[in-house]
Parts: sequence; structure tokens; C-alpha cells
Amino acid sequence: MAALAATLAQAQSAPPESAPTAPSAPDIIVTAQFRAQRLQDTPIAITATTGAQLASKNVLSVTDLTAIAPNVNLSAATGLNGSAVQAYIRGIGQSDSSFALEPGVGIYIDDVYYGTTFGAILDLNDLDRVEVLRGPQGTLSGKNSIGGSVKLFSRKPDGNGGGFLEATTGRFSRLDFRGSADFTLADGLYARVSGVSKHTDGYFTLYDYGCLFPQSGIAATTSGGNCKTGTEGGIDVKGARLALRYAPAGSAIEVNLVGDYALNTSEQVATKLLYANNPGVRSYVAGNPAGGVPFDSRFLTAPNAYSSYANYAAGGNYTTAFGTNYQVVPGSFNTSPQSTARSWGLSGTLDWQLSGHLSLKSITAYRKATGSTGIDLDGSPLSILVQAFDYGHRQFTQELRLSGKVGTLVDYTVGGYYYNANDSIAGHVLIPSVLFNFLERDPVTNRSVSAFAHTEFHLSPELNVIAGLRYTNDKKTYEFHRSNVDGSQPSGAFLTENFLLVGLDGKVGSFQGDRLDYRLGVNYRFSPALMAYAQVATGYKGGGINPRPYTPDQIVSFKPETLTTYEAGFKSDLLDRHLRFNGTVFYNDYKDIQINRYVCPESASSTCSEPANAGDAHVWGMEAEVFAKPTNRLTIDGSLGYLHFEYTRVDASTLVLKDFKAPFNPSWQASAGIQYALPLGKALGTLTPRLDWNYQSSFYFNSTNNAYNLVDARSLFNLRVSYDSADKVWQLSAGVTNLFDRFYYTGKSENVANYGVNSGSVGRPREWFVSLRRTF
Repeated sequence: MAALAATLAQAQSAPPESAPTAPSAPDIIVTAQFRAQRLQDTPIAITATTGAQLASKNVLSVTDLTAIAPNVNLSAATGLNGSAVQAYIRGIGQSDSSFALEPGVGIYIDDVYYGTTFGAILDLNDLDRVEVLRGPQGTLSGKNSIGGSVKLFSRKPDGNGGGFLEATTGRFSRLDFRGSADFTLADGLYARVSGVSKHTDGYFTLYDYGCLFPQSGIAATTSGGNCKTGTEGGIDVKGARLALRYAPAGSAIEVNLVGDYALNTSEQVATKLLYANNPGVRSYVAGNPAGGVPFDSRFLTAPNAYSSYANYAAGGNYTTAFGTNYQVVPGSFNTSPQSTARSWGLSGTLDWQLSGHLSLKSITAYRKATGSTGIDLDGSPLSILVQAFDYGHRQFTQELRLSGKVGTLVDYTVGGYYYNANDSIAGHVLIPSVLFNFLERDPVTNRSVSAFAHTEFHLSPELNVIAGLRYTNDKKTYEFHRSNVDGSQPSGAFLTENFLLVGLDGKVGSFQGDRLDYRLGVNYRFSPALMAYAQVATGYKGGGINPRPYTPDQIVSFKPETLTTYEAGFKSDLLDRHLRFNGTVFYNDYKDIQINRYVCPESASSTCSEPANAGDAHVWGMEAEVFAKPTNRLTIDGSLGYLHFEYTRVDASTLVLKDFKAPFNPSWQASAGIQYALPLGKALGTLTPRLDWNYQSSFYFNSTNNAYNLVDARSLFNLRVSYDSADKVWQLSAGVTNLFDRFYYTGKSENVANYGVNSGSVGRPREWFVSLRRTF
């Protein structure tokens, strides 16, 4: 602040052509409360950013949004969860992509809710804006927005004929193409088409252990000098979007139709083996079941090396110690280091101005996503955890909103929402240490209906009171199908393959419940420069069924988790609008927190991987965001978030202790960016260097905290330099991400107690890029 004040003082004495201007960030219009409002007039903890601002910060995917908002943690899920996003806001979200569980952060595409974390790693191409709402949005967004919401809004066709083409190249053979174009088809009928293609080779190398160590007793699977078998972390994405807009001049009706398609054939998330100690599982030696090579630290690569020995195959027979007996588990199961998703969707939005004070909005949408993933979690040529899954998701949604005014006193919206999804997960699971080698095929149905009302009472030009309600009814069923690899059913003979799974096939689990959420708030504008607000709001994440039972008695449901948040904040535009400063403090009463436990006290089997409600917690925190423009060339922005998590009640059967923290609760998050537009002359254009910094303190990845699943703090820098031609038609940019080449993890899949294995998802190393953009 002192440096900013000094810069402002210098700016006041500068020549007229350098005089400060209003912040370059426009007065972004958001629709978080069902009507168009200025960001600074919206009494919610919300970060809104334009598509142009996202591009200048190298924010190209939904997972990159971590860098722009406080207490927001979005990343690609670990290899166990396929092409999915781990979305957390204020330490609340979901890391498991199973259709039996619900997201904790609502993701919306043009006001259409996407009901699963699978397939939610969305590209941010041709966007108008992004709205990130922090805190429970139970009345505004509905269920599963207990942590908050991420809302993506694409650019609508406007008939102005604009568009762009962009090409990017960079490290790891990166080659990206983006573009969009706007057309007028007829009077009042407009179209916009956009597309993206992204390719980057993998940055994480897979090696053939037997080739590198020919005396190890493990057979080589490759021949040649480098012993490489493949890579992880590669990106291959293609997508297209067509939007039609019917909005004749003077008409009371506007219709928007959107169709989109995306194909993601990327590689598996880069996964490094961090701990290996399961001597009971070893390569098989004929005539000597206790012989062979055990699974141990020999399969660890160098600490900061981007490599592993994963081969995505069972590759032969393995012995496993089950009690005092050794069993031979046949292996001929191969998969690949890919994590794919193919998705498409259609949506239609009708806006009808029924009268001067009454309007109707209808949003109808259908989305479908399918994909597959290969998993070799042990990162070795042995088979500790080798799996392959196929995913399928289909959803239909319908929302109706009736909005109106009562004079100048009340703005209101009432409406209803319907969600219906049919999902499926099928796969092959090989876990020799518990004699698992089975196929699964599980259909899932998910239905949710709700009714809601939102009102704003304008008691004076400065004072507003807000009240909202939403009632939701949920119903979910999960059907289990298990079989041996040959299609037969597991037998009940002790120590035979899959003997624990006897009786599971054909069983059905279900969950049904309802919920009433509310929001009460007040906001007061003290001056054009300052607005303050306070509110209490609730939200919940839906309950479900254990998707991974190993015995019939493990088919159990778990309750929704709920949240009540008490929040106060302010929004300000200071120093003649050269400084924008927004802040929030909040207190969360968090109940029935959903976690995954590895001990099932109610089951006859000790083998367990079951969602459960761990207990209750109190969480308090703060958030601050700043945007400053001391001169018309210098821009500074930043954010800061803090979380303090404390359990107040725990269920001892979950092995959670009171001094533990829930997953994804870093105490601190911070970001900052600075850029300066340097004019090169009227005919030469502008050169703009920009530096961005993003920090996140350490957090635990599992509910049972230990050193194995502690994700260390990280501090990352990105650098970008852009040249804009004088007519703003051409832009040439060059930059570096992860400027100081920091080696870091985004998550860890730790299960040392059961399987003697721990692995980490490795973040991207330093990468350079060059981009050329033509606007028309």
C-alpha cells in the first residue's frame, strides 16, 4: 500500500498524457443473483474475470482458475479418478469422481449445471466472463454448491462480425490453435462459431525396469538404448462450439441455442511412486512361491525426477501372502496411460419479457460424456493396484425462472429445477494382495428436483435486505455387478480369487432425502465508493451409496454434509477508482463431513474403502482481493485467502482424530500480478510484460492425516510479454510458466496401511511458449 501511494503521488504530477485513468478492469456485469448487477453491487464473495483478462494471465483451463481467486483449489484429479477435476472452495469440495458421490463445487456452463466431476476439465475458449462464487450457494445454485460455484459464460453472437485466430507453440512439442467468428445470418438472427485444438507431449517418462536393470530378475518388455515405454502428462484436446441467437430489434423474446463437442484423448496424470513396501506381492518364480522380486523401494526413481517404472500391465503371475499362505494370481491384464473424455451438449435458453416488470427464463439442456482411464498406481512392473475403467454420464436439466419487480421496493425470482442423470462405470480391478481380479459394471440413476425463491427488498436507495429459500428432493440408486474375469461368479471358498465379493452381484443400494436451504442478508452502500454486507447462508452436498463394497454388508448409504456460513464483507473503489479493494470474513458451521474410511466396523471384512460422515467442524477465514491502476499503463492485482479448520466432533470408527484437518484445507493461498504497458510509438504499438505469482501452503490429501499424504506448499511464477500492434489487430506473445522450474505435487494417492503404496500427482515443469493472435 505504501508503494502504491508513492506511485499515485508521482502519477498526480505526471504530464497530462500520463494522467491516471479509471481501472482498466471494466464494471463487469454478473448474474449471480438471477439478475444483471455490477460486480461491486453484488453482496456475495465473488471473483469475476473477463475472457481477455484470463488470456493475459495464461488461464486456459478450468483448473487454472486456482490462480485468480482466494481460497480456490482446482486441479486435475489423481489417476484413480479418470479425466476429472478436483474442485475445492474454502476447503470444501470433492476429489472422488465416482458417480455415487456428489461434487462439492457446482460447475456451470452458460447457466447449465454439470452434475459430475468426471469430464469437467473444461477449456476456457472464447469466454465472455467467469464468475467464481465462494461460500454456500444453496438458494442461488442449489445442491452440491456447498463450497461455492464456478460459472463459465461464453460469448454470445452479436452480429458485429468479430472474431480471432490464434496459434501457439512451445516446449514438449506444444501446438495449439484457437479461433472464433461471429456472423449475421438474417435480421435479428446471429451465429458464433469457435474451436480449439491443443497438443502437448508428455513431460513424465515411463521406463522399462527390466530393460534398465537386466539382472533384476524382471523381464524387459522393450529393446533399444533408452528403455522408454511412453509418457504421462501429455495433452490432446479438440473442441468446437456453435451458438445461435435470435433477438430481433424490439422483440420481447430472445432465444439462444448452443451446441458443443469436445474430445479429450490426453495421457494419464503424471504419477510418481513415493513409497513402496508390500513384500507379500512379488514377481513369480516357478516352484518357489516365496521367491521373486518383492515390491519395495527399488522401484522408486530419483526424488525430483519426472519418471517412473509403471508399465500399465500385470505382465505375468504374481504371488501374494494372504495370512501364512501364498497364492498365485494370474496376470494378463494390460491397459494404457491414457485418460480420455468425449463430451457433447445441447442447450436452449428462452428469455421472454412478459411485461415491463415481469420476465420468464427457461433453460433446457442435455449433456453426455464418455471416457476411459488406465491406472497403474504402484508405478512399477509389479501389480499392486492396476485398474481400467470406462465411464458414461448422461444428464437432462430443465430450469424455469420467473423474475419481476414490485414498484421500486422488491426484486424477486421464483422458479423450479429438474435434474435427471443416468451414469455407468465399468472396469477391471486387479489387487493381488487381497486376491481381487474382477470385472464390474455398475449403472447409477440420479434424480433431483427443487423449487426456489429469491427476494431483494430495497428499503432505501442505500439499504437492501435479501431473503431466499430453496427446497430440494434427491433420489439415487446404485446397482452392483461383479464377476470373475471369465464372466463366472466368485465362489465362497476361502482364499479363492474374489472370494470376498460373493453375493454382491445384482445388489442395489439407494439414497433418498430432502433439504431446505435459506439465505438472509443485508447490504448498505455508504457511498459510491463503499458497500458493506452481512449474511447467513446454508448449503449441502448430497448423500449417496458406498460404490466400492467388498462384501454385501458394505452396501451402505451415507448422509449429506451441510454448511451454515456467517459472512460479512465490503466492496470498495477508492482513490478516485484507481484502487479496488474487496474483503470478506466468514465462519462456517460444517456438519457430517463426508470422507473415505479404510476400516468398516460394521462389516465382517477388514478390507474396506467406504465413504462415511466423519463429524463436524468449525472453520473461519478471510479473503481479500485488490486491483490497482496507479497510471494508465501500470496494473497491479492480487488476492489473499486464509482458512482455520478445527474438528468439533469426530466419529472414531472413521479413524479421524480431532486434531486432524479435512482434505484440501491449506491455511494460506495468495496470488499477485503486475503488468506495464510500454508504448513504442504511435505507429509501433505497445509492449506489455506481465509477471504472476501464485502461492498455496501445505495441506493433507486424505482425511486420516499423515506425512505420506501431506502435499507440500508451493510458490509458482509465470512470465508473459505481449506485443500489440498500433491498431490492436495483431498480438505476439511469449512467456514461461513455472518460471523457476519448481518440482511440486498437486495431490497424493496414499494407502500405505492396506497396500504399502503411496504415489503423487506431479505438477507441470517449466514450459515456454510463443503465441500469435489475429483479431478481426
